[in-house]
Amino acid sequence: RGMTCLLPTSVFLTQARWRGSKPKHTRCEERRTAPSPNDNNNSNNNNSNNKNSINDDNTNSSNTSSPSPSYYGSYSGDRFGGGIGRRVGVDESRRQALPGTGVARVALFSDSHERLRDWASSSERWREATRIHKAAYFTRTENLAQEAVVERVRQHYCDASAAGYVARAPVQAALFRLEDEAVLQRLCDERKIQRLPAVVLGVFDERAERCVVDFANKRLGGGWLSYGMVQEEIMFLSRFDYGALCARSLLEMEDPTAEPLASPFSMHENEAWILRGGVSFAEIGWYGRTPADAMSRLKLLDPSADRDTAPTIVAIDAIKAGFEVYKKEHLWMMLIKAYTGFVAARADPDVGSSERIATGSWGCGAFYNNERVMFVVQTLAASLAGVEITHHVLGDGRSLAAAFEFLEAAMLSRRSISQVLDDLVELCASDPAWKTKYRPPKPAAL
Repeated sequence: RGMTCLLPTSVFLTQARWRGSKPKHTRCEERRTAPSPNDNNNSNNNNSNNKNSINDDNTNSSNTSSPSPSYYGSYSGDRFGGGIGRRVGVDESRRQALPGTGVARVALFSDSHERLRDWASSSERWREATRIHKAAYFTRTENLAQEAVVERVRQHYCDASAAGYVARAPVQAALFRLEDEAVLQRLCDERKIQRLPAVVLGVFDERAERCVVDFANKRLGGGWLSYGMVQEEIMFLSRFDYGALCARSLLEMEDPTAEPLASPFSMHENEAWILRGGVSFAEIGWYGRTPADAMSRLKLLDPSADRDTAPTIVAIDAIKAGFEVYKKEHLWMMLIKAYTGFVAARADPDVGSSERIATGSWGCGAFYNNERVMFVVQTLAASLAGVEITHHVLGDGRSLAAAFEFLEAAMLSRRSISQVLDDLVELCASDPAWKTKYRPPKPAAL
């Protein structure tokens, strides 16, 4: 599987290929659509019996004609602090707290592969879900080659039962929220770093690793129905049950092109998702923009081979850095996000029990985050959540050596997580190597 490294003197380079910058589009593969105020990066779904809604505090949901940038942006105008619009279809009546964590499971969606397959078997429904996805959330462009690939995998997904596939477990999606920041602050004051992550060269091994991080969009699945094929889109296309779950929700809600609505399968800045039960139906042989010859690189799989190996998924969306220097509020937001996902994966009685989580350069590509900063934040979150992490690197990003040195010094001096976080704020402010990758646009020449 690759080399494991625990010492700061033997660290591989890392990068966010899973969240890499999307290549420029080519005319033969992608057709641009008319500009829209709904431009962004996103997707969703589920249970038609859930009709409750949650209003995002930063969005004026009565403004149906011109949604605010905070709804369609990553996290508002400067990509920090915004939201998702008005989320619908989440029933919180069975909310369940995870004792001693400050985190609660606010909703659990569960359905069978057979029901999802039956819904996806209608090409008319699928076309309508794709239309809504593109019209409401991913309006900037379209990639017909990618849509053709999705259609081919959909057909294979629907035909799998006829070939003998029988699912052994339900498809589950659980939404978690940090509801008491005071609990997290107390844990930060009390706990210290006990161990450093293992670092492995190479991509996730989803057959061997029991829990992996989805470097998610705030709308689960990202642009998988339309354009872009990076880590999350690949996951939702190959593990098609998750994609069907999200696509179905677009037809079970009011029209999100008429007002700023979010499906159940989206998240606020203090939330995370845990997904289970999605087996692999396809192997995607490219990364980034779906090429014109994608069909020749697509391998359809027997889902029965993955029934006992499909991992638990921790879906967390990173902040999109529209700033050069991290401030305390940026780091705190990301710590909340990672902690919520990690503690849910360990402590939830129904979808938890994970002791080790595989992760990597979270949000370090198109979201402009710094590999070292995100490595440190995830290490702190793991220490708070009581899990171990395996950090995957690809060898084409910034070296983690300085991050290991920083964490090792904090561990040996027995500094609290709160103190380490303050140290990180100072380091980000003083050392250019710890800045984000965002660079302000140059002013136009007079």
